[in-house]
Amino acid sequence: MRFIVIALVCAVPMLALGNETLASKVIRIPLNQNEPAIVKVGTGGITTLEFPYKIEALDGYGFSVSPSPDGGADLFQISFNKGTNFLSLKALRDGVEGNLTVVLDGKVYCLFCTSVTDPSFVVVFEDSSQKAVNTPRDVVVKNKPVSPARLLGFLDKVKAYPSLKVSAPEIFQNMEVAEPNSESSLEGLKVTLRRVIRDERLDSLGFDVELANQSDQDFLYDPECFGVRVGDEVYPAAISDAGGLIEGRKTMSAFFVVAGTATGGRNDLAVTNKFDIVMRQVVGERDSKTTTPRPESPDGVPTAQQDSSKRALPAAQSRRTPGQLTAADDKKPRKPHGRRKKSSAPSGEDDATQPNGQERKVARQSDE
Repeated sequence: MRFIVIALVCAVPMLALGNETLASKVIRIPLNQNEPAIVKVGTGGITTLEFPYKIEALDGYGFSVSPSPDGGADLFQISFNKGTNFLSLKALRDGVEGNLTVVLDGKVYCLFCTSVTDPSFVVVFEDSSQKAVNTPRDVVVKNKPVSPARLLGFLDKVKAYPSLKVSAPEIFQNMEVAEPNSESSLEGLKVTLRRVIRDERLDSLGFDVELANQSDQDFLYDPECFGVRVGDEVYPAAISDAGGLIEGRKTMSAFFVVAGTATGGRNDLAVTNKFDIVMRQVVGERDSKTTTPRPESPDGVPTAQQDSSKRALPAAQSRRTPGQLTAADDKKPRKPHGRRKKSSAPSGEDDATQPNGQERKVARQSDE
């Protein structure tokens, strides 16, 4: 019995020492472009490197996926699959050294790989800019609403994407872009979602929509009431640039930006979601296709009209700020959710009669 007790007492420190030794095999290193990171690699096993971003490119002398049997100039065996954020290394001989260049998020990082007898099992590279905030001030800064000026700038980039992609592609380097070209319909209006662009820093998505009037009648809509539906949730536009009128057999473009959620939280929406375009049709006929000229005073300066009973036509290229937002669907409270890779939405149309006699409609994706 005494020997058993002594054996147990001695085994506990040895077990704790073994756990500490294994724990040291997994290390974390901050990403740093100014200094190469040292990676300890062994000949008897692999060392896996994990990065915070997908690996865009690799370059290094002596690193081979299929090293030659006789060794030759190969120093390390590397295992890597395109589109992933990790790779594995194994030294082919003792004492070999080599530098490996890794491109992450458009930035170049250098790794100094060396063969040792006590290698690391896993090396996790961390991005210091993505560390969690700790102080109340940092929390306030991180959750600070996006200013209207920044949203306007993002909207201009969405509008000018075809030309900027050629002349200044670096603008969209850290943005996600998708071109679904999905179609839906609404009262003789064909709605085509041409492009979706996400700016992660703003937690905002920009939408480029083509509106084609397939009827002979003019189509009136509220240019300030765009939005998108993802599943059961509706995200209203924070700012838009649209005309409000599409003449018969004409095609026009509309642009709008969805920023965060209606409750002020993050939306974290991926550009690969299935988006249903939400817009409000203005029910009623136009008063006239021609505007009444404004009377002028004797000195040639236009004066205000006395008859203000006629309803004005929607102004072309109307821009709106977050403070002018009108919710596109207020039947149920909205709740923030994580980024969705794919969402399904029921087909059909949602109609709701407004106090001013207008109708709210949702353009649905057609099964084509």
